[in-house]
Amino acid sequence: MKTLLVLFAVAMPLGAQVVNPTTGKKFETRTINGSGGNSGVSINNTAQPAAPTKTKLTSYFMLGEPRQWKSTDGRSLLGTIITFEESVIEFDAANPAAAREAVEKAPPAKLPEKPTLIRDGKVRLLVNKKPVEVPLERLSEDDRKYVDDLNARLPK
Repeated sequence: MKTLLVLFAVAMPLGAQVVNPTTGKKFETRTINGSGGNSGVSINNTAQPAAPTKTKLTSYFMLGEPRQWKSTDGRSLLGTIITFEESVIEFDAANPAAAREAVEKAPPAKLPEKPTLIRDGKVRLLVNKKPVEVPLERLSEDDRKYVDDLNARLPK
């Protein structure tokens, strides 16, 4: 009988620990520090000014009209011949509108006194608004003649 009472006494606390979950109808909000008052945290909703961004204006010096360039293997490329020198201006702009305004007010780039047309056996073409260096030996005979004629007319 004593063992039954001991077993019953041990089994009672285990049965008392069973919890049925319930779903509340309202969620309560509590502060993080548990004081129920202001925790000292504040949020400032004022917009911060955007940091100025660096804008770079690169000007290329074109020495001719756009033309179809042909390679020795028969492929072609539409581009404009440009010098190896370029003009780069950097300025700060707070937003895209300010950047456009600064570009419009930028002084025009000046062609160098002695522009470089051929460097290390290559010419530079502007293709899709990007500079591309092309070896002279890959150009067709007519294109090489065009480059040599243009190079002869440039100031030395």
